[in-house]
Amino acid sequence: ASLDKAYDKLEGEQASTFPELEYFGQMHGTYLFAQGNGGLYIIDQHAAHEKVLYEKTMATLKNREYSSQMLNPPIILTLNMNEEVLLKEHMKYFSDMGFEIEPFGGREYAVRGVPANLLSIAKKDLLIEMIDGLSDDVSTHNPDIIYERVATMSCKAAVKGGSRLSTEEANELIDQLLNLENPYACPHGRPTIISMSRYELEKKFKRIV
Repeated sequence: ASLDKAYDKLEGEQASTFPELEYFGQMHGTYLFAQGNGGLYIIDQHAAHEKVLYEKTMATLKNREYSSQMLNPPIILTLNMNEEVLLKEHMKYFSDMGFEIEPFGGREYAVRGVPANLLSIAKKDLLIEMIDGLSDDVSTHNPDIIYERVATMSCKAAVKGGSRLSTEEANELIDQLLNLENPYACPHGRPTIISMSRYELEKKFKRIV
């Protein structure tokens, strides 16, 4: 079986039975290598970090464990007509989550506070993208869907491919990933981790036939 097929096998496993992994290296500042239970595991650090951020944000929002972090100076958003309608329709949900947004004249709005655990979302383009994302679904008055839109934006803070991680950072990311209920795919559906068993390695090196 190839590494691609190994992902299909991983999907069928339960997170609770995942072997303890020992990190031992990084390639191209993108892939983390670990070993466990006699097998090789390769983690896409960007996809893995996206998954960790998304799940942590969703849990925080659903459990209402948030507070506002004030922004000084505030971020001024200039919205088009559709964006303004979407913002007004969903203002209660944003306020409940810890956003502090108020009219600033015309179609401009001042974002004076964001959820304390989402400081990474305090960027003009991300906030507008978050509002635009609400138009993708006709049932956006479902709080879970709104949480999902906000959590998706939190993924933008994920460590990028090409970034060197220290051994401590890599181990922490792997531990956080494997503690999730479903660690195998990022919020966008890409695999986070693939594996190759010792048997598959030995077969490729023709140690066994």
